Amino acid sequence: MTPAVRRARTVLRDAGRALRGRDLSLWAAGVTFFGLLAVVPLLLIALRGAAVLVSPEFVQEGLRRWGEALPPQHRPAAALDALASAALGSSWTVLLVALLPATFYGEGLRRGMTQVAAEPAGALVGWKGRLAFAPVLLMSPVLVVVLLGTTDLVAGLYTAGGWTAVLGVVVSFHVDWLVLSAVLCAVFLANTPSGVRRRYAVVCAFSTGAVLAGFLHGFLLFLAIPIDWSIPFGGLVVVGAVAALGLWLYLLHVLVLFAHRLLLSTERTRAGRRPPVEPPPGD
Repeated sequence: MTPAVRRARTVLRDAGRALRGRDLSLWAAGVTFFGLLAVVPLLLIALRGAAVLVSPEFVQEGLRRWGEALPPQHRPAAALDALASAALGSSWTVLLVALLPATFYGEGLRRGMTQVAAEPAGALVGWKGRLAFAPVLLMSPVLVVVLLGTTDLVAGLYTAGGWTAVLGVVVSFHVDWLVLSAVLCAVFLANTPSGVRRRYAVVCAFSTGAVLAGFLHGFLLFLAIPIDWSIPFGGLVVVGAVAALGLWLYLLHVLVLFAHRLLLSTERTRAGRRPPVEPPPGD
């Protein structure tokens, strides 16, 4: 067994001990709650910022092209068109008000990562998380420009079908990987305890970004399945769509929180520290 494999096994064992008897699923559900509150305001701000950086036509046409390229079973084109209209048609007052709920995502991530690290939350954990999320808000218009700037290339490959569509998946995977890794770098660096080496956080962010990029491409396959999401909810289409998106967000947050635990365990293993103390029952 190589030293690298031994270190990896040690990190995994440490992460398993740290999470044993604790409720990672509940923490991920909590982050998802904050994420559902924040995702639309965040997208409105990011899209409007991209329109300022480039042009409203750039944003509207990019979302339209993505809507045409995505599987049509659940009508994503209509949702993207409505999102573009809301982002470009809202007043600056509305967007200013949207800043507060957009920062809820930072609060949810901070609370979840604090639980994973087995640290006390503190009275100001919410505001600390919101302030720590400011870099993501600032960079979001630039990231949207990057995503929409590749729309013509990727959407054209997607709609061509066959092996050309596979090439489109490869290209979009790498674009999504870079965008997600940039966001995760900001999140991990802002919410990781000071004792963890910064370069470990960056490596963890890019590694997790690769996993999440593949995970989101799996969501495209999920969109292609002709299943009526509203069946368990009495035919209420909007409720079914929100529940489906919430499920995928929840699974995404499970991966993010577990990656954060691996980051902490990597630092603990490097420093040769003792395993974490088991939390008391009911923690």
